[in-house]
Amino acid sequence: MLYYLKHYFDPDFDYQNLKPKLNEKGQADHFNLDYVQNVRKGDVLAEWQEISEGDASKYDERFVSDKKKWPLGPNVAVNPKNKDQIIATADGYVFYFQDKIAVKTVLNVRRDVDFHTGNIYFVGDMIVHGNVRSGFKIKAKNIRIKGNVEGAKIFAKGSLVIEGGIKGAGEAEIRAQGNVKVSFCEKASLRAGEKLLIEGSALHSQLFCKKILIVNGRLQGGIATSGNLIYVKEQLGGGMGVKTELVLGYDSDLLQINFALEKKIGELYKQVHNLTLKIEREQNKQLINNFQQDMKRLEKKIKILRKARKKVHEILNDEFKGKAKVICPGKIRPGVEVSIGPYYYKVDDFLENGKFVVENDDIVFKQPALDK
Repeated sequence: MLYYLKHYFDPDFDYQNLKPKLNEKGQADHFNLDYVQNVRKGDVLAEWQEISEGDASKYDERFVSDKKKWPLGPNVAVNPKNKDQIIATADGYVFYFQDKIAVKTVLNVRRDVDFHTGNIYFVGDMIVHGNVRSGFKIKAKNIRIKGNVEGAKIFAKGSLVIEGGIKGAGEAEIRAQGNVKVSFCEKASLRAGEKLLIEGSALHSQLFCKKILIVNGRLQGGIATSGNLIYVKEQLGGGMGVKTELVLGYDSDLLQINFALEKKIGELYKQVHNLTLKIEREQNKQLINNFQQDMKRLEKKIKILRKARKKVHEILNDEFKGKAKVICPGKIRPGVEVSIGPYYYKVDDFLENGKFVVENDDIVFKQPALDK
């Protein structure tokens, strides 16, 4: 009697020789190359099966043996519920290492994330030793990127560190359920479930965090939100020609939903305006009728979105506690708009070394920024 080790992963997988697969339209997909073979703790990786000597030639001779030889590497064990199976004992990626099946819990990508790797989705922690190029996505538990991020999408279930910076060109989307730390960001969208720390400057970006936002350089342009605190060390705002909007005191996820609803409603109103002009100019009754039907559908969508927006506003108003504040020991430029809950303050003059807090149902500017 002979034994064959059946694999539930590709034992010959080579991440350095990836080839694009065909999508549903028969086109080569250069963005999804399956860079890694993910496994979860408890997944069956391989299984011994009895085969006859006459059938041995039908199987890969590398995995045919006259006795069961267990190729157990790191994070791999015999299944206690089935002694013929090899299972993973941790989340990670599976591969052969020195003739043994191994599962590694940390994925090191020792190059740029680009067309050589495709998008990368990993169940464990990931370290990217290069850059993440525009148009690509990575998703993992905790992520560290040693290079820069371009117009890419990064999603971390835990925390995220970008040792380089983000030059997003309006396309970068960075999300983490835990903390986010970056060197600098420009024209990017960042969201942190806990704290967001930017070591340098944040320029014309959308920043969302639930607890504390810290910018050690300049915060100029765009919008920044935080549930509790926004701290800007060197400079807040860029002058009258640059609108810098700060929103505090609310759940950042709800604020992002609200902004998305506002944007979508605005887009639909533009479509309504364009349809109105077409109806006024059109002479063909059939086309007018078609345009009017399109108008009804747009108006219905707007009604649904406005109802959703109203519900979000009600939740936001109910949760405001009034304790949030903005602190800036450095310079504060005109063009900064501060909203803390329902209260609003617009900076029209050059200020420095101060903080914005709520007192007596209004936002007031007080000095110094930091209490001695």
